[in-house]
Amino acid sequence: MNIPSGDPPQLFFSPHHTPPPRSSLRRRLVAISGWCCLVLALGLWGVLRFADSWPVATVVMFAPLHLVALLPGALLVVAAAFHRRALRTLVPAFVITVGPVAEFCVPWAGASADGVPTGARLRVLTCNAHYARMSAAPLEALVADARPDVVVLQEWNSKNRSEVLTAPEWHTHRDSGHFLASRYPIRRVEPLGNQSAGTQGSVTRYALDAPAGAVTLFSVHLASPRDGLSEVAKGGTFGFDNILANSELRWIQSRNLADWAGRVDGPVVLAGDFNTPPHSDIFRQVWGEYENAFASAGWGWGHTFIVRVAAVRIDHVLVGGGGRASACWVGPNIGSPHRPVIADVAWPVGGLKAP
Repeated sequence: MNIPSGDPPQLFFSPHHTPPPRSSLRRRLVAISGWCCLVLALGLWGVLRFADSWPVATVVMFAPLHLVALLPGALLVVAAAFHRRALRTLVPAFVITVGPVAEFCVPWAGASADGVPTGARLRVLTCNAHYARMSAAPLEALVADARPDVVVLQEWNSKNRSEVLTAPEWHTHRDSGHFLASRYPIRRVEPLGNQSAGTQGSVTRYALDAPAGAVTLFSVHLASPRDGLSEVAKGGTFGFDNILANSELRWIQSRNLADWAGRVDGPVVLAGDFNTPPHSDIFRQVWGEYENAFASAGWGWGHTFIVRVAAVRIDHVLVGGGGRASACWVGPNIGSPHRPVIADVAWPVGGLKAP
């Protein structure tokens, strides 16, 4: 074939049809992934607003939501290296999944100098022992380290005897699965319900004679959704019906408990296994006026029930009567699927009344 000497050779491929560089494709994938993460984060945040009012949202609420933050977290590193413009979607996606979705807590209240009352203080330790035959040593070590004023346990096995908590410096009481050890005298005990699956829940009210005055303490154990969640996990057709029934029961139990607590004149603490994560519509509507100790003074995820891949915060310390929490943390494994919760709570000077 003869090519004229003055003419350039014809190319078989136009430059406009050249496959895009690998780096361009990589940036495009990162950008698309960023938008997908943001849509997922906003979607989960929206769905969780209906938890305990819509069974699907309730199932999502009990999922290990902290794992959702892994994807945007990993993509943040990729975007920082290859496509920084994608950070505009990945940063908010990561913040939403870590915060509103997965409920990572930062103790902003404790950072405020005037946020915590300077009056009478009380350190509370609560844990659902799950009727486990566990050694007393881990609990006793925790008590020796944390030095709580009050230890309140639910589903306490009568065979789990602690030499520390029955020592002379403690005032103790046990009934219907609840165990209380208090450094202060127990003036009154009133069982309000003895079945966690009953409409009253399993709740005991105590009146404690603290140095500065009376404190009313409720030991709480509400109905568990485990049966419905297990059925959904197995693909059972009636799992969502069971979850809806459990949510309705916890609504009734929570309203009954709030009614009892609302009649208290003075400082009040509600501690125990609510079987209800903070996302729940129950928490917003029933417990919104109470201080949630970990939400306001804790650091991290605060998971209190950990089994296999499940990790959720369902054990709480709530404070009423004008009280606030200055610190709250989750203790180590003491032999139960539930982790202990320790909280420092306080009320304003003059907030406690004589018993």
